[in-house]
Amino acid sequence: MAHPVHRLEFSSPATEWVEALPVGNGRLAAMVYGGVEDELLWLNDGSVWSGPPRRPQPHPVTSEVAAAAIAASREAVAAGDYVAAEQALHALQHSYPQSFQPLARLRRTIGRVHEPSPQAEVVPANDTVTAPSGRHARGLDLQAATAWTRAEAPAGTVTQRVFVSAPHQVMVVQVESSGQPVAFTLDSPLRLEQSGAEDGEAWMVLRAPDDVVPGFQREPDPIRWAQDPRGVQAAVVMRALGGEVRARTAPHGVVIEVDGGATLVMAVRTTFTRLGQDPSGDPGPALAAARQLVEQAAAAGLEQVEREHVAAHRALYDRAELRLGNRPEPAVDAPADTDALLEAVAQGETARVGAAPELAALLFQYGRYLLISSSRPGGTPANLQGIWNQQMQPPWSSDFTMNINLEMNYWLAETTGLVECLEPLFALIEAFAERGTEPAERVYGSQGWVAHHASDIWAFVDPMGDGTHDPAWAFWPFAGVWLSSHMVDRLTFSHDEEAARRFWPTLAGAARFVLDWLEPRPDGTLGTSPSTSPENRFAVAGTARGSSVAADSTMDLELSRGLLRSLLRLAETYGIADEALLQEAAEALPRIRQIGVDSAGLLREWADVEEMVDPRHRHLVHLVGVHPTDASPSAYIADAARRSLDARGDEGTGWSLAWKMAMRARLRDPEGVQRLLDLFVRRSVEIEPGPTGGRWRGGLYRNLFSAHPPFQIDGNLGVVAAISEALLASHAGVLELLPALPPDLPDGEVRGLRARGGLVVDMRWRGGALTGARISSDHPVPRTVRVVHGSHERVLDIAPGQSVRVAHDLSLEQS
Repeated sequence: MAHPVHRLEFSSPATEWVEALPVGNGRLAAMVYGGVEDELLWLNDGSVWSGPPRRPQPHPVTSEVAAAAIAASREAVAAGDYVAAEQALHALQHSYPQSFQPLARLRRTIGRVHEPSPQAEVVPANDTVTAPSGRHARGLDLQAATAWTRAEAPAGTVTQRVFVSAPHQVMVVQVESSGQPVAFTLDSPLRLEQSGAEDGEAWMVLRAPDDVVPGFQREPDPIRWAQDPRGVQAAVVMRALGGEVRARTAPHGVVIEVDGGATLVMAVRTTFTRLGQDPSGDPGPALAAARQLVEQAAAAGLEQVEREHVAAHRALYDRAELRLGNRPEPAVDAPADTDALLEAVAQGETARVGAAPELAALLFQYGRYLLISSSRPGGTPANLQGIWNQQMQPPWSSDFTMNINLEMNYWLAETTGLVECLEPLFALIEAFAERGTEPAERVYGSQGWVAHHASDIWAFVDPMGDGTHDPAWAFWPFAGVWLSSHMVDRLTFSHDEEAARRFWPTLAGAARFVLDWLEPRPDGTLGTSPSTSPENRFAVAGTARGSSVAADSTMDLELSRGLLRSLLRLAETYGIADEALLQEAAEALPRIRQIGVDSAGLLREWADVEEMVDPRHRHLVHLVGVHPTDASPSAYIADAARRSLDARGDEGTGWSLAWKMAMRARLRDPEGVQRLLDLFVRRSVEIEPGPTGGRWRGGLYRNLFSAHPPFQIDGNLGVVAAISEALLASHAGVLELLPALPPDLPDGEVRGLRARGGLVVDMRWRGGALTGARISSDHPVPRTVRVVHGSHERVLDIAPGQSVRVAHDLSLEQS
């Protein structure tokens, strides 16, 4: 059994989806309710989205229409008519990205059979499991990536274990039922195209919708099926091992019945080919591949499958660990009551994580587990809900939202040693670079490539909104620029010649777009117009809504500056020759307009406007120069950023709290980090809109999923990055230990934190002060590193593979 800081545990089954426990291998995933006689698992596959890509011919936004719209908006901005500037940009809006879809619903029953339901009835409203009649325990072992249940039923003890193997690409459900018959029923909200059953095996071929309209469209027929379908098809194969097995088809699904205890092995393969490309039309190869995976797992033996599953998971998971608090070390088999942790920190409308610091450590472990489970090489990137979703029309389409959320999903990958999890993101960025050259030319008359607010596995890159939606989010051509920073980070955290050669064309294309989009000003500076600051609006006299379009948003300027600066640095570091581009970047960089401070001393969100319609808006994109970029703002700008955070207020969604936390850490504000962490760990509640955040008030659901609300995984993943920033800073070329340790977390230890330049740091602290640290290097050449803790400073020379130990005052300890 895992140590209590590495597991979630509950004394009753889930009563709703946000109480169920997530398992996944980066492709296949499940939410496990932990029922006894009646169990429920919602299944997902990362490649099952509505679609395929929308490629209407001719494009609804021609180059002539786009050029006229941008010119009209730019002229209106110059004239100070910001409302007209916003209205002009509606002409650029294309359709919308597609939606991540649920795959299927698996029911496991004991002593009876749950017959498959018609498609229309397989909806979350029916998601219930029978209340336990005796003692019950369920949990999630984060180290073994296994969900488990142990309970007393009228017919005896029932145990269950569920895991999804990355090496074998199968899900395994092991059930012991005191000799009672076990049945597995599979049905789906997707269209059932084919099914079959024989020799203890059952299979289905399912088809995703051809189009799912986002929920904000409010259309009467949002889920659409074409007569000539071209969307993703998924082949699901399951085989039961155990006693006598009977497999059969039913009108709406398949059923497998087993006499006595049983182990179900399931594999899924789809007609998805790769990011940005159409799916294949033939489900035959997918069905054959899924069947082969089941056969190979069964032949290998389930002990070996589980052993290799745990080893592959722990190869990533064990790279970092956080322990907090000074309570006696609990025994490995001690109860880990997650409900009790949530209750311990609760204090009315507020919460204090200091009452149960173990909860903060658990959230650190849990966030890393969630990224490993939802983003692995060969799969698709983590979307708004990671890889878990049970709705055909999920919130915000459960898509890749790129004005903060997708980026936040991956901030923890570098700092906590999960670089393999970045590979699906890199593949998506490269798909954007491939697909985005056409709209860059057609919409903006630019070279390079462009992407906008949101996308899907088809690499949708056009401005979205169907000509009717708010440019505050629908017009924003800087997604590619921001996403490119993850490639820059990969080359900054670790020296990688091969990755540098791979990433350079993508980075160069993003920079090429920036250089073409930057507009000269009369004073010789460069800026952007029209320009939004996602997703905020500023006040305009005579209108309650104000506008979202002006010139020179701080985010545009900071992202442009950061990309060009990084391009020049990487070219020098890796010896890349791209003379024309590098010369243009070097000439443009010092001309980019500097960000300013308004009359209240706050960092400006746009160069020439001040008053915001919502001064406490959850988005903080104008502070992107504080975090996550590697820029070191001047004291003047840092003070303005602090005042801006104060004015914005602490309240916000889960992801907003996490980002504010990371910013406070970068600004060396441990008390601010503490306040935000306290807000983050409270229980999620649905309340009416109000001045302190209203329905956007973040918190935690019972299964520790972070609430926007509703659930968005960026909060879970972002808080890991924020805690890491509070413990270790390396963005300014200095290794700073415990730069913003929250006062209520005075005792702890961490291992495996990663710093820029190939450094790995382990630390321990007591009473809020460092007691010792070990710093090692995997950089290919010797490093000279300046290390800072409080008033202490030391320069260390570290050879590749060497570890250096320092004491509380950074004096050297014997290795």
